Amino acid sequence: MIRVLFPTGLTSLATQSGVGEAIRHQQWAVRSLGHEVVTNPFGPFDVIHLNTPFPDTPLLALWARLRRRPVLVWAHSTEEDFRDSFTGANRLAGAFRRWIASIYRLGDAVVTPTPYARSIITRPAYGIRTTIHVLSNGVDTGFFRPDPTARNRLRGALGLEPDAAVVVSVGLQMVRKGILDWVAAARRMPEVHFLWYGQTDPRLVTRDVATAVSTAPPNCHFPGYVAKEVLRDAYCGADAFCFLTKEETEGIVLLEALACGAPVIVRDIPIYRDWLPDGQVTHMVRGHGEAFVSDVERSVRDLLAGRLPDLTAAGRCAAEELDVRRVAEQLDRIYRTEGIGARR
Repeated sequence: MIRVLFPTGLTSLATQSGVGEAIRHQQWAVRSLGHEVVTNPFGPFDVIHLNTPFPDTPLLALWARLRRRPVLVWAHSTEEDFRDSFTGANRLAGAFRRWIASIYRLGDAVVTPTPYARSIITRPAYGIRTTIHVLSNGVDTGFFRPDPTARNRLRGALGLEPDAAVVVSVGLQMVRKGILDWVAAARRMPEVHFLWYGQTDPRLVTRDVATAVSTAPPNCHFPGYVAKEVLRDAYCGADAFCFLTKEETEGIVLLEALACGAPVIVRDIPIYRDWLPDGQVTHMVRGHGEAFVSDVERSVRDLLAGRLPDLTAAGRCAAEELDVRRVAEQLDRIYRTEGIGARR
């Protein structure tokens, strides 16, 4: 039995983010393989998983090296997905890339969720010379699965009519996640209810996002961070999942929506173009500025009117390929490849 260290420390700051969910998936995978999750860096451990770009991460990597324990570093972040996130992020993006690259280089091996993410961190600017493994963050398709009864439950919880049209998105409230375009599209469709789940510390929200949220039309709803059972009802009960993100290294919430059988509208960005192609797994929207918002409006209206093909079965299949059980098997292969085992 391998003792896998997931140090707490500053990681608790990422609890409500995609990285926090990725850590929970890793812990599930470790336990499903019959190994033990430990959280105390001063106790016994056989390998450390590092997932966050916080100041304590390099110290934890050095501590593991002093104890001659292998270090696996997860590369969830890139310079590209740091941009358009928090106040001052664009000015700090270059420095952030140098910082995370220095953390990634501390790993005996690096793990990143998609081939697209690997293509970014293999650039010379990151200077990574160790092995880079691709391992999806995964999705629990046993929990996130279609449920026809969720439609009425979602609308009842929100006090909406049973036949109300509902479009859902999930994520931190930031420009990169597409919230400005999302609010603009909602403004054009007052008869459709737009729900955005997830929130960001108000101290980090950029001024344009704060203004967009505070002046959003009445058909925009912001329930905040909710329990995963509530989120599952939102995916299953929505008429569409509208994910307008501009950059991702994977996108766990997208996998969850696909697993629940939600029709997905997504921005046409490189990571999804080949993996979840337009007209086969997702409905993609394109353009910039007002043209982009118009394409979102057209796609939502066409989807609600039944003028777009039903791709939900293909979406479910795409999610099943990345089920956490399969991810656990791949994690086990990484352990064996890296020679990670129990220490006495």
